[in-house]
Amino acid sequence: MKKFVIAFAALLTLISTTAFAGGGGKKSKGGDNPAAATFQKTFQGASDVKWAEDKETINASFILSNSHVIAYFNYDGELLGTARNVLFDQLPLAVIREVNDRYGSAPVYDITEYTCAGETFYHMVVETPTKQVKVKVSALGEISVLGKTKR
Repeated sequence: MKKFVIAFAALLTLISTTAFAGGGGKKSKGGDNPAAATFQKTFQGASDVKWAEDKETINASFILSNSHVIAYFNYDGELLGTARNVLFDQLPLAVIREVNDRYGSAPVYDITEYTCAGETFYHMVVETPTKQVKVKVSALGEISVLGKTKR
């Protein structure tokens, strides 16, 4: 399951950076969007919906409860997961506590909440005096360093 979550996170990261680059990708048969029915049932009240497709997924970018969300579907219309930007104070208390314990008052930004296969985790950048650290944090506060860049 961990391998799936890591692979899905990598896929979401890749897709979120290329989803709106336009064109290409596998097209749904006959122009139908197999994810539309699932989307309508799952995200009632969504507005400003924009669809994009690539080889592996159909993506819906939309606004729900004042949050920008991207939902990822397979070509059978099954919801694979979601991604949304959140503010630091919107994180679960366990995440806030662990990040503060580990990095003190270092600025934290580019926080994205990912949900897939019933699990939620967060990617963020922490800026220390000497480096930028990209981390993944579980909803329980378990921190994994994904990469470091010297400043």
